Amino acid sequence: MVSTRHHPRPFPETPTPTTPSQFKSSSSSPRDDSTSGVSSSTQNSRVTSLSGVKQRPSAVGGISHKVPPLLLGWLLVSLPLVVWDTGYIFLRPHSMPGGKFHTPIWKPYALYGTVDYVYGWPAWNDHVGFSAAQASLNAVETAMYIYYLTVLFNHGGKDFFVFRNLNEFLKGSDESTIAGPDIGKAVLVLFSAAVMTLSKTILYWFNEYFGGFANIGHNTPWNLVLLWIIPNGLWILFPIYMIYVLGQEMLALMQGSAYDKAK
Repeated sequence: MVSTRHHPRPFPETPTPTTPSQFKSSSSSPRDDSTSGVSSSTQNSRVTSLSGVKQRPSAVGGISHKVPPLLLGWLLVSLPLVVWDTGYIFLRPHSMPGGKFHTPIWKPYALYGTVDYVYGWPAWNDHVGFSAAQASLNAVETAMYIYYLTVLFNHGGKDFFVFRNLNEFLKGSDESTIAGPDIGKAVLVLFSAAVMTLSKTILYWFNEYFGGFANIGHNTPWNLVLLWIIPNGLWILFPIYMIYVLGQEMLALMQGSAYDKAK
């Protein structure tokens, strides 16, 4: 006898209902950065170059700065001279001829005090305050220049005096470029100090012009040019150069930042 009874088959499992959130998750696939564009991490680390100025990645947290050899050389030469000059003014009359500190540190001022009475006995005896006032600004400017140099040399490992042509000598090269979170502040301080030096020196010249050359009018033309105009003129020419170079760099960085925000 043949059996016609079949073994029961198990019922199929009831499918679990798909929720809207599950459907959305399963239907959307992760974005493929290789096809949709550059990843956010790559975008954050991109170095943007505009007008020849490179902005460092956000990981560095700052801007880049080309250190001009001429600018750095001027600071290293002029700063000791300004400290020497400021010390003479603040230590008068002991730093003047006959004073206990005059020889040998400030002996050259025995001659210069006869060329420019601002540094000589006439200004001291008449209690002229302009001498000490400009020396006080010297001290402020010197502190600002020293701050820039301190930040600069904290970023060691650079030979700032390497250059291949005149442009790199005046404006710096890629080899002398430094970057960091404190570089922007240091450049701003340096620019401000250069403006202060230029303004103070022009005021020094205008003081003579509007005062009828009371302190220098007694000199011969040769002595005036050699001992007053040329030495003091350096503190006009070099600050103008610094303002121009640093101003170009700062302007390019600001234009680059505005361009990036507009994109």
